[in-house]
Amino acid sequence: MVRSLPALLALLAAASPALAAPQILGLVATGERPVPMQCSGDTCTAMLSAFCLQQQRLPPDHETAYVPAEGTSLTLILTGPDGSTSRIAAGALLDLRSRYGFTAVRADLSLPVQALSARSVALEVGPRAALLPVARAGDPDPLKPAEIAEATGPLRSAAEAILEGESERARSVRLSGLLINALPMHGDVDAAERKRLWHALAGPDAPDLVRRNFEACNRTVDQSVGYRLRKCLEERHERLQIDNTHAYWASLSGW
Repeated sequence: MVRSLPALLALLAAASPALAAPQILGLVATGERPVPMQCSGDTCTAMLSAFCLQQQRLPPDHETAYVPAEGTSLTLILTGPDGSTSRIAAGALLDLRSRYGFTAVRADLSLPVQALSARSVALEVGPRAALLPVARAGDPDPLKPAEIAEATGPLRSAAEAILEGESERARSVRLSGLLINALPMHGDVDAAERKRLWHALAGPDAPDLVRRNFEACNRTVDQSVGYRLRKCLEERHERLQIDNTHAYWASLSGW
């Protein structure tokens, strides 16, 4: 008997073992500089820096869905047409999905900016923010309450010094996130606009590490066809955040 393609796909899905829940993630707090969201049509989007809070579990696949853990503060900063600002809780309004393994999360706001009576939107990540993977049916090893409590409690607190402190690497991650989110999702910007963005967001005290990354990406983009500055900075952000996360776990060797 010949089966239809949908029937075959359903059969294969049923035969495949369900994967265990991936890692709980931490989100890097934005501090005094919330991340600008890019709005187009009915969606506003931002990339958030993230890190692994569970070394023993597998990293998430691309586009794995997450939800804020209890106590996590995600806030929309709305700037109105007259320049006034307001704040609203964003946790229930966002679709959160992993990008680049455990190092970044894409946050989509499924409301048009016009519905918020705002001309621009930014996203503030509060201290000790953490995300839980959305539970999946048939999970052979779902997250346990004790795991969640440890990852979002003492392990998340311990991450602050290395991943959110004032080290060059921590500062570089925050600035890299601002630069990435200021660049278009599609297409690229010319050299004059890149220079303007750097001076607007980085300033004279920018960490040398992110400065070198930005300059290297500029050279690479100028010498390549179709390779965008945003893509280059995202890949360098990924490597930087992997190193930061390894340093964090090394600091817990006696945990």
